[in-house]
Amino acid sequence: MLVSRRIFLALGAVWLSLSVLEVSPALAGPTVTVRVEGESSTLLPLTSVKLESPEPVSGCPASSATAAINLAVNGDWDHGDEDGSKGDFTETILGETHIFEDNGTTWDVWVNDRWGGGICEDLLNEGEEVLLVADHLGANFAPERLPLVLSGAPTTVDAGTSFTVDVNKIFLAHGGEKVGEGEPKPEEGVTVSGGGASATTGADGAATLTLTNTGPVTLRATKAGDAPSASIVVCVHNGNDGTCGTTAPTTSSASTSTSGATTPATGVAGFAKSAPYTGPYALVARATDLIEDHTYGPTNAPRVLSGTVLAHSAVSSISLQLRRKYKGRCSAYNGTHERFVPVRCGKGSYFKVSTSASYSYLLPAALAPGRYVLDIRATDASGNHTTLARGSSRIVFYVR
Repeated sequence: MLVSRRIFLALGAVWLSLSVLEVSPALAGPTVTVRVEGESSTLLPLTSVKLESPEPVSGCPASSATAAINLAVNGDWDHGDEDGSKGDFTETILGETHIFEDNGTTWDVWVNDRWGGGICEDLLNEGEEVLLVADHLGANFAPERLPLVLSGAPTTVDAGTSFTVDVNKIFLAHGGEKVGEGEPKPEEGVTVSGGGASATTGADGAATLTLTNTGPVTLRATKAGDAPSASIVVCVHNGNDGTCGTTAPTTSSASTSTSGATTPATGVAGFAKSAPYTGPYALVARATDLIEDHTYGPTNAPRVLSGTVLAHSAVSSISLQLRRKYKGRCSAYNGTHERFVPVRCGKGSYFKVSTSASYSYLLPAALAPGRYVLDIRATDASGNHTTLARGSSRIVFYVR
């Protein structure tokens, strides 16, 4: 029944691309991310976990979405009962309870902005993103709180300079009756806020923001009735003030205001400088030549991989991993041999491309048709590492 598929632990509304169905439990070990949006607040921000244990979790494979959720919430959920007295329904996650039989509320589960599947049976590939949303199922048990996706924010921006971001909402053409649905469409009336700034999207799903506080600023898209977006970090600098990879001017190149305050010669007076950021986004990677979820034609298939990494300390290393799937077969780019080699789906290897904050790598030829996943891994002099995040350090795109 459709009801059981949506709220039963073993059939809990998760989509995985067809490739994950080809992965066996023996290949457990991918790094994935999990986010939990409660009814009125974020219970768990985007959290990275590695599915290392070969042991099953609640009878589900070690590489399943069930295992990923269990690790991310540190076991703080009921994940169904053992004796079947409640029908194995998942009701409580991180202290928030939703009981379908009482009022139709439950937990929706999405993977990479897709709806469908089963959190026990479906297995996760490297970098898959699991989103749990507290929801009230509508007619035909279709989800009502649809996810928002925020994109298009610049990696860095000068304080006081306006920029535009885009917000899409993931719609289900068949109301969630078909596994794997998820179509992004521009959404109007969404509030994008962060760093003391706020703007609302128009009919085209675009909003224009102006940030004034320097340092990393976390942006998020929200709208009543919808699931909020994951956060995006934008680094704001005041000219060459030493933040966001800029080089602070020497004392001789600074200017003194009439009040005696010294500001960088290329900066703008009056903007406050935030305290250094030490969270999971101490390094923020961004590809500059690829568009997330974009399909390239044969005449404009990518050949150059380039981008930047923002950090408070000097970037010491940038490595890339590029994987391809085409007609059920998987391969990964080998940096040593400079070609794609056959691999098991979800597997690949990193190759070093830079020892500074930017990179540019020329592939031997334009990419052939297929689905591609580019991962960017960077470290800095302080030992920080990039956090895997879709649209930033991970770009998924297609070539037809």
